[in-house]
Amino acid sequence: MATVMQRRGWDVNPVIRERKTDREKNRAIRTRQRAIGRELRRMYDEVAKEAVPNDFLDLLKKIDDSAQGGKPDS
Repeated sequence: MATVMQRRGWDVNPVIRERKTDREKNRAIRTRQRAIGRELRRMYDEVAKEAVPNDFLDLLKKIDDSAQGGKPDS
């Protein structure tokens, strides 16, 4: 038995299903983005905690010395 709305050609069920599907897709996208963000933060935190290599520190010191006219700090 068809409802009054269906008899008039106003079947809103496909629209409601489409909205629900869009919401589910958006929720899945947000969930995936959060997971990616958590993993990136975890990886970045690990890298940020690593010690700076001595070669890099030496290079930075040379750059600082050349910027000061080659004079060592003391």
